[in-house]
Amino acid sequence: MGLLKTIGVVGGIAGILLSASVAFAENNGRANTATTTRGVRAEAAREEAKERMENAREEIKTRMEEKREEAKARMETAREETKTRMETRREEAEHRLNDIRDKAKQQLAKRLAGQFDALNKKWTDHFIQQLDHYDAILLKIQERTDIAATNGKDIASTSLAIASANTAIDDARAAVVAQAATTYTLDTSSVTATVATTTNSGQDKLVQGLRKAFQELHKALFKDLMALRDGAMKDARSAVQDALQTLRQIPKVDDDDDDDSADD
Repeated sequence: MGLLKTIGVVGGIAGILLSASVAFAENNGRANTATTTRGVRAEAAREEAKERMENAREEIKTRMEEKREEAKARMETAREETKTRMETRREEAEHRLNDIRDKAKQQLAKRLAGQFDALNKKWTDHFIQQLDHYDAILLKIQERTDIAATNGKDIASTSLAIASANTAIDDARAAVVAQAATTYTLDTSSVTATVATTTNSGQDKLVQGLRKAFQELHKALFKDLMALRDGAMKDARSAVQDALQTLRQIPKVDDDDDDDSADD
């Protein structure tokens, strides 16, 4: 009886241990299942966020391209309209330059008269290219900001800086379009013809008057261009730099927080 009792006790202990093992295995299985489920959900959430980010990125790129094309179209239209309005003054300047008897000086004056609008076009086209470049930089900043957002980073300051930069770029584009619509045609109204241009004295006064008119036109052109460069264009550049700076202040902005997700 003692042996049978001992066997019974041992059997009971073995049963308890077996039940405990089974319970532990079941609990561990449920825990693994729960962990797996959380992992699947986290991965699905990340994929969904990435898809939303890609869609938003494409929308931003499309809007930027539309803005660029619209600005360029406005600029060309403004140039043509201004050119038409100033045709009379151009004809008057042409006639006045024809009064210069020295053909070499006359040709030089005519070349100079045509260079001012060409210079304005060259500068405004360059400004537009710069703004396109700022747009491209801002798009990259937006992409990195979106990545940071999907990784749970605080992007509030960067988003505000991006919005400010977009506004600054739009303002600069409008200013460049306005500058492109400005024409720089020689004003000969101040070049009097009180002395006959057929005389040497009259020719001297004509050339002196035209030289002064050219100098005033040159001064006006570069005053406007420098004001645009140091004003709206500089503001746009600074705003993009600020957006980049706020992005860099986000801790580990490009890190993928998979470890953090696994801990949830």
